[in-house]
Amino acid sequence: MIIMSLQNVEKNYGLTEILKNINLEVKSRETIGIVGGNGAGKTTLMKIMADELSYDGGNISTPKDISIGYLTQEMSLESDKTVREEMNLAFSHVLKVKDEIDIVTEWLTNHEYTHVDYNDQVKRLEYLQNFFEAHNGYTIDVEIKTVITGLNFSLEDLDRPINEFSGGQKTRLQLGKMLLYRPDILLLDEPTNHLDLETVEWLENYLNRYTGSVVVISHDRFFLDRIVDKIYEIEFQQGKLYHGNYTNYQKQKEEDYNRELGLYRRQQDEIKRLEMFVEKNIARASTSGMAKSRRKMLEQMDRIDSPTRDTRQAQFHFTIEKESGNDVLRVKELAIGYDEVINNDLNFFVEKEDRLLVLGPNGIGKSTLIKTIAKLLPPISGDIQYGTNVSIGYYDQKQAEFYSENTILEELWKEYPHFQEQDIRKILGQFLFTQDDVLKHVYQLSGGEKARIQLAKLMLQKNNLLLLDEPTNHLDIQSKEMLESALMDYPGTIIAVSHDRYFIKKLANRIMEMDTQKTKIINGDYEYYLHKKEEEEAQRAFVEETVEKYTNDDYLRQKELRSQIQKLSRESDKLQQRIEIIETEIEKVELEMTQPEVFNDFEKTNELNEKLESLNTELEDNLLEWEEIEIKKSELE
Repeated sequence: MIIMSLQNVEKNYGLTEILKNINLEVKSRETIGIVGGNGAGKTTLMKIMADELSYDGGNISTPKDISIGYLTQEMSLESDKTVREEMNLAFSHVLKVKDEIDIVTEWLTNHEYTHVDYNDQVKRLEYLQNFFEAHNGYTIDVEIKTVITGLNFSLEDLDRPINEFSGGQKTRLQLGKMLLYRPDILLLDEPTNHLDLETVEWLENYLNRYTGSVVVISHDRFFLDRIVDKIYEIEFQQGKLYHGNYTNYQKQKEEDYNRELGLYRRQQDEIKRLEMFVEKNIARASTSGMAKSRRKMLEQMDRIDSPTRDTRQAQFHFTIEKESGNDVLRVKELAIGYDEVINNDLNFFVEKEDRLLVLGPNGIGKSTLIKTIAKLLPPISGDIQYGTNVSIGYYDQKQAEFYSENTILEELWKEYPHFQEQDIRKILGQFLFTQDDVLKHVYQLSGGEKARIQLAKLMLQKNNLLLLDEPTNHLDIQSKEMLESALMDYPGTIIAVSHDRYFIKKLANRIMEMDTQKTKIINGDYEYYLHKKEEEEAQRAFVEETVEKYTNDDYLRQKELRSQIQKLSRESDKLQQRIEIIETEIEKVELEMTQPEVFNDFEKTNELNEKLESLNTELEDNLLEWEEIEIKKSELE
């Protein structure tokens, strides 16, 4: 069922055409990913779909009573209420029925069944209870807890006022509230911002189970691969629909381009052949008729346009001034933090040309670790030993949020004043700042454009150790892919924090997983890391299943086992007592045999020898039996 239809939608800002001939259908229970470069018009389209922005042509239609929820990149939840109170607002229509149920129940409690309205009130209670149950009223608390914990909040946070949380946390809370509202069409603009890997994976699972339709803008290629059924690409102000996830879209787009290019070239060859025939034969009487026929064919031919695609890509490379030694750094017993310790007992080493990716939940200290290695923060305790000739280049995601009144040209030139203007322009051209673009003021730029300026500065430093904190944030997909390519060819060493799984998969040859309990190093790429995690999860599940089975199914067996152990213990105690008695008797006999009157009495000596031999045999049998019991007991224990 089509629940939203866009037909030939157009949008202009003054004389600038932003969108044209946009045709898109959103069907029930499908997920569509919107992709395109920065400034392509993705957010503009989504705002038009959310009815938050007017459009200049075309038509948008939706059936009656279709609800739409829209989450922007900047949206955060501002409220004086607690988290629980705010989340309950998503179920206000259901909770209102709960209040009515309480009122009717109280009325029935206070009135006799003979009351004239009693039967009507019973019927009303039954109706309200059925409505409450049909709208999952009994599971509201569970739903709220599931979403809140899934978005990396604790259950204790439910009763905290929202104004106590940080900006990133408020954005996650707004996302949670939107998910709980469950609109028919959920519009999400970069929903994975501010989310760590674990939370992104939870969101993927949640959206895959979502009963409504989802339209999402995202630069997270892994996320798009996991959740979308279709990709809608905006390029050159127009849109094109591709079926399948992001990987299928890439493959299909390349195939479509090559097919269209092949058709165009074949037609061009045919046009050239016909034109040459006309040119050579139009003047000859014998062939003039055929030439005119071919000229008519040329005039009537439906000409194929040359296929176009956005080939503007940043083209840059990271180089090094001087090579480091093989040992780049060694971290020993390191504790990191600001006023208080965030993480401690960190021990690891990094060697030349390593690509170490640091993973872990938000707040675990990943960025703090990178800053400490970059010497921007002092260690609280412990030691970082740097190798020979190590020079550090540092990139922080927040650098893309800087303010400057300089032009783009001035911003780079001020740090490298010895360069000629044409050299600075050439460098900026590698980062897609061309011609008059370089005269724009930095404060007017998007986050992605500012990020490209910072990457240009980093490239010019030519350091042999790059410390990167979320380097793909703010970048569109094309810029991410060029950054990945540049870093893969980089001859130095990289330590990076990222939650971009495509980036991690492309780059990592070692993974560091930070946690509060223990930090692990996995010497392998991202696929190997995921494989090890699956093994650990399987092992943990096996242990939990075994423990549960042991607890639930083996109680009687354990009771019997304890009974057997107790029985063996009693037998062992009896044997020990008997052994002590025999050993005492042996000592007495041996002492008696040393007496002169016995020693000279042959018959008495023989009698005592026989007794001693019998006691020793009995002692040996008892000791053997005691040992067997102890072995059985240890096996049972």
